[in-house]
Amino acid sequence: MKLRYCIMACAAAGAFFVAGTPSAKEESIKEDARKAGRAVGSATREVWQGAKKAGKEVGHEAKKAGQAVGGAAKEGAQEFKRAFKGEK
Repeated sequence: MKLRYCIMACAAAGAFFVAGTPSAKEESIKEDARKAGRAVGSATREVWQGAKKAGKEVGHEAKKAGQAVGGAAKEGAQEFKRAFKGEK
């Protein structure tokens, strides 16, 4: 969703610069370009932070699941070993 807003902001900034404003001074166009660049950068950074947070959460959950499966596999291997040794 945020990616769509970022793309829309880029498109709006691009349309503004292509269309131009004949009555605007050179200074104000440069300032508007800076503001548009900051807005696009801010939106991009926000999207990146959200993706990074989601990726970390998925990674943590996968780690927990992997540890649980590994623990169960270790227990199963120990039981298998005991069964063949005749300890049980």
